[in-house]
Amino acid sequence: MKTKWFKLDNAAKIFPPTSNKNDPKVFRFTCILKEKIDQNILQESVNESLIFFPNFRSILKKGFFWHYLETTNLNPIVKEEKKDICSSIYNKNKKKLLFRVNYYKNRINLEVYHALTDGTGALEFLKTIVYIYVSKKYNIEEFSFDYDASLNEKSSDSFNKYYKFQLNKIEKSNKVYQIKGDKLNKINVINGCMNTNDLISLAHKYNTTLTCLIVSIYILAIKENMDLKNENKFIEIDVPVNLRKYFKSQTARNFFSVIKLKYKGSNNLEDIIKYVDRNLKDELKKDNLFKTMNKYANFEHDFLIRLIPLFIKNFILKIIMRYIKSTSTVTNLGIIKVDDLIKDYIDSFEVYVSPDKMQISMCSYLDKLNISFTSIFDNMDIIKNFYRKLSSFGIDIIITTNKMGGKNENMQKM
Repeated sequence: MKTKWFKLDNAAKIFPPTSNKNDPKVFRFTCILKEKIDQNILQESVNESLIFFPNFRSILKKGFFWHYLETTNLNPIVKEEKKDICSSIYNKNKKKLLFRVNYYKNRINLEVYHALTDGTGALEFLKTIVYIYVSKKYNIEEFSFDYDASLNEKSSDSFNKYYKFQLNKIEKSNKVYQIKGDKLNKINVINGCMNTNDLISLAHKYNTTLTCLIVSIYILAIKENMDLKNENKFIEIDVPVNLRKYFKSQTARNFFSVIKLKYKGSNNLEDIIKYVDRNLKDELKKDNLFKTMNKYANFEHDFLIRLIPLFIKNFILKIIMRYIKSTSTVTNLGIIKVDDLIKDYIDSFEVYVSPDKMQISMCSYLDKLNISFTSIFDNMDIIKNFYRKLSSFGIDIIITTNKMGGKNENMQKM
């Protein structure tokens, strides 16, 4: 295979200098099938999927000015799950692929280092693996992929395509509340599975979207756990946005922006929902997304910054990220759809993100919606507050956690 090189896209540049053992910048998609996984068929499926995603067979290398991706002949090895969820993938001292696929019983797990792709790109890769796996195991020949982008489209840098220089106003910095607690030596995972239509109906009751509802309940759960000395601080929730929905792109690389929602006000849920709904709608306007996207891209395109050696850039980025931390992040990957011929073989999908403190990730498949917390803290009061708020609306929730057994098997109904 001829070696190719790719510059990291704009969003990916932040991950290598800020990755570490405690925050490895790894996220996981899980597809839960209705029968146990056959390791050999899964291995064949992963190998064949790389034909459609050749850029995923890449390693991360360090240049003088920037990190970059280089294609490799390394092959992924599918194994039964042994490591903790979202454990480190990138190691600057080792030549390694930037993703792994493992399985446990009926679960297929894809874990990805964020410099390689974003949630949308990783999900399309996992769906391709699942499509091929199901077709091989159950002799299905007529299904079609719903992601038909060309190899050139999948490897394109959409940030660069839509970049246009703009002067940005300096925003006033506000005191942002930080979640704190006793840290664990691994990620604490708590997943809540509930009926999709029940949550949508609840959102409609408040005349808002599912994302707005979840962000608002999360803000309330955090506020009720804050000490009085912090009541004047803003709660800032980052909400990643898939830019492919607003700008024409089928890239399998990173192409997302982040909306920052800052709230300081009453503990009334309706007030919080109105505030979040209004600000989400405003920030999701295409012009505002364009401004946000290009604000971060200016750093990459600045001529003087481009001339600074990488080790100095890395130092600067680490300092910047240390001082612009939000309270938390809520990631909604939305509705996951597959071809009708294979949908009955799949039970559900889950998504998890390695946190630097605490995060929510969510996605839905058919009638199952999974809302997952990942946290580095032992204290689960905020998480309990969140699920109890949902439960108080009559939402039935099945809680799964790795806190005891390590394989997300300990089930109890809330």
